[in-house]
Amino acid sequence: MRPYLWSPWESAAADPGRIAVIADGESRTFGELVARADAFAGGLRATGPADGAVVSTDLPAGPDFFALALAALRHGYGLFPVHPWLFDSPVAAGLLSRMAAAVHVSGRAPAGLPCPVVGPDELARAAAPGPPGSGASPGAGARVPPRAGYLAFTTSGTTGEPQAVPRPRPPRPYKGVVVDRRGGAGPDRGPHLMSNPAYHLGTLGPALHALQAGSAVVVQRDWSPGLFASLMDLHRPDSLFLGPDRMLEVVEARIAPRHRPAVVFHGGDACPPAVKREAIELFGPVLHEYYGTSHGVITEITTEEWLRHPGSVGRPLPGITVRILRDGRPVAAGEPGEITVRLRAADEGTVVPTGDIGFLDPEGYLTVLGRAERPELMGRARLEHEIRLLPGVFDAAVVGGPVPVCFVETRRGHGADPAPAVRAAAARLGLGVPVVRCHAYGTLPRTPSGKIRRVGLADGASGGHA
Repeated sequence: MRPYLWSPWESAAADPGRIAVIADGESRTFGELVARADAFAGGLRATGPADGAVVSTDLPAGPDFFALALAALRHGYGLFPVHPWLFDSPVAAGLLSRMAAAVHVSGRAPAGLPCPVVGPDELARAAAPGPPGSGASPGAGARVPPRAGYLAFTTSGTTGEPQAVPRPRPPRPYKGVVVDRRGGAGPDRGPHLMSNPAYHLGTLGPALHALQAGSAVVVQRDWSPGLFASLMDLHRPDSLFLGPDRMLEVVEARIAPRHRPAVVFHGGDACPPAVKREAIELFGPVLHEYYGTSHGVITEITTEEWLRHPGSVGRPLPGITVRILRDGRPVAAGEPGEITVRLRAADEGTVVPTGDIGFLDPEGYLTVLGRAERPELMGRARLEHEIRLLPGVFDAAVVGGPVPVCFVETRRGHGADPAPAVRAAAARLGLGVPVVRCHAYGTLPRTPSGKIRRVGLADGASGGHA
């Protein structure tokens, strides 16, 4: 199949009654979805945000959320999704100020924000009606602006409060997305299952791409491995995304759906090689991993490639350059250092530090060892990587002061104590004798995107053993 462009508006024209989004008891057809998107766009124009203005939202992933995202992309606004839990503190107001949000779309009534708050129904009603007798939805006849809209995101907040990450606006009008067989989405393909309904590029990106390519999106708002398998067999998706925590839980539960998807996207954090091998056994050779930041996707790797380069997150996408630096200088293949990238969208080839440590092999495949926002923390990142390679370990985080504190999540039923091996690895890396705290999987705090939340972990965690 030759790649081609497609959009939800073409899906609606071809079959307006086909289901586009399902979330719990809610559903919307493609005809209803694009009508709602056009109404949202008309409401935004009627209420004042200028072309290109940022529209923030905490709507849950579902029909209205995706309609608002499509409205922003086609009609030239920036959409800034912010997780609802951030509105319980002043963090959300600071994020919206940072992004200069013109309006916040919410089904709740968060207070103290630096911009007006409008409900989704109120926003849709504000749109000017279509011409009398035309049957057109409000806002449907509006001219598509010369530049498409865009999405902006927050960081995960693993090592501090989430930060807003502005992204550039495309220079061309909205045309949809490119459909190819590799993505497992299209007008003739099955749905996409969104099992991590979070507000980050890694979790939202695959679902929004599939929807634009012509596939329905099924949102799993309440998580359990059993429900995941049931939804897989009920809706028979061709594509899905699993965040780091979901992947670990599915492997631990060993509940394999009968239906085999065409592609399973995963990413967002390190996946121990032993866990990924078990996931390949569960789903087949269809795992497609990627690595990126809130700025964009950086690398990707297929199952076939991964089996030749176990532990790698792949090679850079076309136009993206990855360099490994130590003390500001490139290092040789296989040597660890800070992962830096030059993104296609970055102005004048700006180098973007990722805050991660890793290495490139001689063939250009990247392996991420861990998180280290300062050079002196590189040893801890390498220790985390060593811990994840130990038998029976699901995940790990190394934090603390002069004496590292290693939080280790272990598999159910694994009897061997990993602490001696952790201490031996720390000694090899010259890190002294660490404190080792072992926890059952699922007991360490995580962000909504599925990463271990390191903020206050050393002070706040209890239990386990040293």
